[in-house]
Amino acid sequence: MSTHKSSSRKAWRPVSVLAGACLAVAACSSLLDVKNPNDVSESALDNPAAAGALTNGVLAATVRMLSGISVPYAVATDELDWIGSRDAWFDLETGAISNYLNEFTDGAFPFVGEARFTADNAIAKLEGFDAAGQLTNRATLANAYLYGAIVYTSIADMYDDYAFSTKTVPAKPIGRANMGTLYDKAISNLDKAYTIAQTAAGNATLRYNIMAYRARVKHAKAVWQKITPKGATAPAAPLVNDAGAVADANTALGLVAGDTKFNLVNNIEATAGINIWFETNGRNEQRTGTVYRTLNDPVTGALDPTVQTLLAQFTATGGPTPAPAGAPTQAGTFTITSSRELHLILAEAALATGDIATFRTELNIVRAFDSKPAYVGVPIGDQAMLAYERQAQLWLMRRRLSDMYRFGQKETKWTNNPNFESSFSVVGLLFPIPNVERLGNPCIADPAKCP
Repeated sequence: MSTHKSSSRKAWRPVSVLAGACLAVAACSSLLDVKNPNDVSESALDNPAAAGALTNGVLAATVRMLSGISVPYAVATDELDWIGSRDAWFDLETGAISNYLNEFTDGAFPFVGEARFTADNAIAKLEGFDAAGQLTNRATLANAYLYGAIVYTSIADMYDDYAFSTKTVPAKPIGRANMGTLYDKAISNLDKAYTIAQTAAGNATLRYNIMAYRARVKHAKAVWQKITPKGATAPAAPLVNDAGAVADANTALGLVAGDTKFNLVNNIEATAGINIWFETNGRNEQRTGTVYRTLNDPVTGALDPTVQTLLAQFTATGGPTPAPAGAPTQAGTFTITSSRELHLILAEAALATGDIATFRTELNIVRAFDSKPAYVGVPIGDQAMLAYERQAQLWLMRRRLSDMYRFGQKETKWTNNPNFESSFSVVGLLFPIPNVERLGNPCIADPAKCP
């Protein structure tokens, strides 16, 4: 198993302690004249010695982003059910995800912007160190590229639009039609990362993580193209056969054996705002989806053991091991991609070309990981079985909404909404740029104001 950890701590002292210190030390000019020893100026990051800290900062920002946005995304699908008290969750659960005033998509978005800026800024600095021959560990740059790719891909997977604002400088939105370029940016990052990982700076785990994720990104872009532009009906040809994704999946599978996962551990210290484990296991605003808790394997008719294991891990340990301190109510583990997903990418590509034998072979490799009996063409059709196995295997991996759109599936709670576009009636609908960005960025309302 491949696992990365993130953490960030902030110093805190009671006011009474600080006041006491000022009474004892004449140098204190006021109660608020306190220096935090953990404060680091931005200029300090221009030192090549900060390379490791820069990469760790990108990792921490990435998991903060995933922790925040994964909750509204999962509630908007059938992966989580809203059972709490706040009506904005109800809007998401019933499909009204286009409301830019929704407090939960709004609350998660600052972490999205933070992660994107942090990744780009850190990569630029690390590239500068590398070009000057000052980067002693080039794996730090490879990992920064990888985390940056996760950020860009996640934005493209979940948002209708995005604006590349920088600190106090606003930017105009790029539009849904251009969101595919974020996948291209992610792939470019991964190309550079893999070049580094193939040298002495890399290792087999890093190479696998990069290559496996590149396959997932290429597949995701092809899926995005199936549901873009958004419309009223599911695509007539929903299956993806992307040559690049297939090549990368095969390469990644050649680097490892068996059931391998690329995981990111989300520590308590790296979590802020909305936390998917706390919201579900602690605060009980949501619970694991009824559809999943009662999901039966089409082949056996019994509860699917893959799903039951995933649900149990989420509620008992926060996800796949290792579980961070505080799990399950405060933190857990994100699966970014896996050998299971790679085999499903290969299975889908084969099915798209009519190669039924290869499709079933690849699908059954995945099923065998949980000792499920082989699928041989009954009792449901091949495409339905692919859609089912993706549903079962990729829970909370931020793939579900796009799959529901392209396979013509609807959450039973989705409804038409007279006030907003709804997932019920608009295939391909994703999250809008939320109000927090609109309030601070005049280019959203009037792009003509920006160059």
